[in-house]
Amino acid sequence: MGEQTVFLAENKPRILEIYAKRKEKSSYIRKQLEKVLENCSDNVALAMKYLYGAMPLSDMINYHAEAFLDFAVHGVRLWEEKEVVRAIPEDIFLNYVLFHRVNDEEVIPCRSFFYDKIKDRVKGLCGKEEILELNYWCAEEVTYHAGDERTLPAMTVYNRGYGRCGEESVFMVNVLRSAGIPARQVYVPRWSHCDDNHAWVEVWCDGTWYFTGACEPLPILNQGWFTNASSRAMMVHSRIFDAKVPEGEVIGKEGMVTMLNELKRYAAAKEITVCVQDSSCAPIKDACVYFEVINYSEYVPIAEGITDEQGQHRLSTGLGSLHIFVKKEGGADGGILGEGWIDVRNEDTCTIVLREDFLEMEEKAEEWAVRDMIAPVDRPVNKDMPAKEQTEKGNRRLKEAADKLWYKRENWENTERTNFLQREKDTVKWRKALVEVLSEKDQTDCRAEVLEEHLEYGLKLAEKDSLPKEIFVPYVLNPRVAHEVLTKYRKEILDTFSCQEKENLKKNPREIWRAITKRVKARPEEERDTIVTTPAACLKFGVGSRLSQEVLFVAMARTLGIPARLNPNDFSMEFMKDGVFVPVIEAAEKTCRLTLTAGEVQNWKYFQNWSIARLTGGVYTSLDLTNVTWEMGRIVLQLEEGNYRILTSNRLPNGNVFVYERKFGLKSKEEKSIELKLRHADLADMLENIDIPDFELHTREGEDVAASVLTEDGKHIFMFLEEGREPTEHILNEMLEQKEEFAIYADRIYFAVRTAESLNDSLISRVLEIFPAIRVLYDDFTHNVNMLGRRLYIDHEKLPMIFVTDGRLNGIYAASGYNVGTGEMLLRIMQDFGSGSTVLDVGYLQEHPSR
Repeated sequence: MGEQTVFLAENKPRILEIYAKRKEKSSYIRKQLEKVLENCSDNVALAMKYLYGAMPLSDMINYHAEAFLDFAVHGVRLWEEKEVVRAIPEDIFLNYVLFHRVNDEEVIPCRSFFYDKIKDRVKGLCGKEEILELNYWCAEEVTYHAGDERTLPAMTVYNRGYGRCGEESVFMVNVLRSAGIPARQVYVPRWSHCDDNHAWVEVWCDGTWYFTGACEPLPILNQGWFTNASSRAMMVHSRIFDAKVPEGEVIGKEGMVTMLNELKRYAAAKEITVCVQDSSCAPIKDACVYFEVINYSEYVPIAEGITDEQGQHRLSTGLGSLHIFVKKEGGADGGILGEGWIDVRNEDTCTIVLREDFLEMEEKAEEWAVRDMIAPVDRPVNKDMPAKEQTEKGNRRLKEAADKLWYKRENWENTERTNFLQREKDTVKWRKALVEVLSEKDQTDCRAEVLEEHLEYGLKLAEKDSLPKEIFVPYVLNPRVAHEVLTKYRKEILDTFSCQEKENLKKNPREIWRAITKRVKARPEEERDTIVTTPAACLKFGVGSRLSQEVLFVAMARTLGIPARLNPNDFSMEFMKDGVFVPVIEAAEKTCRLTLTAGEVQNWKYFQNWSIARLTGGVYTSLDLTNVTWEMGRIVLQLEEGNYRILTSNRLPNGNVFVYERKFGLKSKEEKSIELKLRHADLADMLENIDIPDFELHTREGEDVAASVLTEDGKHIFMFLEEGREPTEHILNEMLEQKEEFAIYADRIYFAVRTAESLNDSLISRVLEIFPAIRVLYDDFTHNVNMLGRRLYIDHEKLPMIFVTDGRLNGIYAASGYNVGTGEMLLRIMQDFGSGSTVLDVGYLQEHPSR
């Protein structure tokens, strides 16, 4: 491709056309934006117009035009100064170098800042070398740390030095774009083989897309700890905000955002066809098709689409199972419904019949339906591996990066939080209460001026004295409602309404919602579903999504001194009346009573082995009951009338899920009791064959011994032990309780410990005394534990790590951390497979983290 000499020559007419339409529809942006554009060069002005044409409407409303200037100015600078950037195809440059947004993070200028940090580091480098070096720089600045769903911006992740995978990738994408390297975030929306998701980074180089772990550099591209895991995915997607969608398979829309299928870069994939028809076999056009996997014991869509004239929709997906749910707008409960299952390994087509009486027939059965969710097998398509010397050098660099990052994290604090806490001693108790009600993540990026406004107006309320502190602080003073950006809004709300209006709203809080629906309109086709228009902006400009309006309701109620929240179970709007939270929308009153009993299973854990969902708008939405506890083997729930679905799931060590499903209806004031059931699994169902990379352990004399040698003949048990810790002591005690049985296999058991001192532990020494045939080996528990945990799909951060091999480097079972019954399971595996069946303990649910 020849070098471009005119900035965005191909796309300029399109950009100007889209910008003109956007400006006409959104007149409130004209003044602030036009004023900024007056001082811009022609190229920067065109870049700004592209951003405004492609950004979600909430971005226009939430941020001043100057917030986007850094992205435009720096993008133009890269194009003007770097020949390699001018050679990038325009659509790639626009979406993956210039564009300001990666996901749903807060927009904070960062590109020129990161460029100044990394320009000397990559001077003289280009292509893959530059990408790899930038990832090592990222690893020196940021590491993984679990967090809530709110996505932090790149600058905050950089400042504090940690973030979850979605935040690490937001950070790294911004760093790469600051260097003029096209980059994007890709996601497995949910894994099929374990309960979580994962995000990483794709980079465009030499005319194609490569992948790498964000802040997790390896010596070559197209490798990451997730390489094998991604080969088991049913979907990997990227997203694009531009209305002009590049070539690729569209797998859904989130408002204005288009989701693209990237699975074939990672896994074996196959095209399937869903045929939707009515009871007379006539095809149904324009039906919504949801492709779902089971994750955290609920159905989660990984792709969606609309049927064509022939009633068909096609999808390229992995070689596992999918639950397919279909709705056609109309009828009761938001649509005419149908569902089906497909095992992609053996089937190409799934035919689903939509019926008016779908719910009636499903609920009439009053029984548990059996479902099997099969995960794709481990079959990576990216098999290039770094040379041994590259790996050793990379490991040294990673250790250096970790040491540098440790110092940075130890010495960082959010000075905004500190400054807020140290002001005005007479309000110190309220300042502390306000900060403590915020989440750990909120406390790392909260701003003093925002907290000051909430404190100032909150303390003016008479309710601070009349309400109990445990109500006033979280439901009146608290600035946090959902996952919106924390901003000032109380003064804006108070200034918007007259004294009489405020008095009327306070007397009847439901009038707040009516006022919002009159003033604020939704334009979902111009939004990203998960980005919230802030309360002040929503009220001022009269535009906001349904979620933004609900957040605004809570913000307005709290500003007026009314305790309010989004219900933690079903996220409905509520305000406090006579000491009890009541729904804003009266039709949503919870008049039904559902009693769930535990049955034979006594360790039910919500979103781990069961969930309940309510049909709303034609789709099932899970309730969040994570904080609801079982008492005397039962849970009593107050619910709205409607249609519900319970799932119970038995996640097996091989990644498959055995499911029971039950649908039922609740009429107004109805009481119902249901006993939960968990499916049994045979031992053979639990096991898998996973190729383990060879690794070395060490003898007491310091000699290396390869795992390929240790695993050559038959079955062996490996235990990486952490002396003195309860999870390790638990499995050792189980061995002692069944010492006659374990003695049979003692010569096939390997204990791995860190040092010879570990053997001084009283329990370990006792076990070795009783089982002298157990062989002790040594490891530093860094690379091997990390690699084996991820390869075997268990949590490598939880010890002991236990796995069974059957033949050379063939893993058939693995567990980590505290699990009841592991000893018995190991004995069953070492014996010839029996015909009995068992219910896996919740401890065996493989909670593989998002790493």
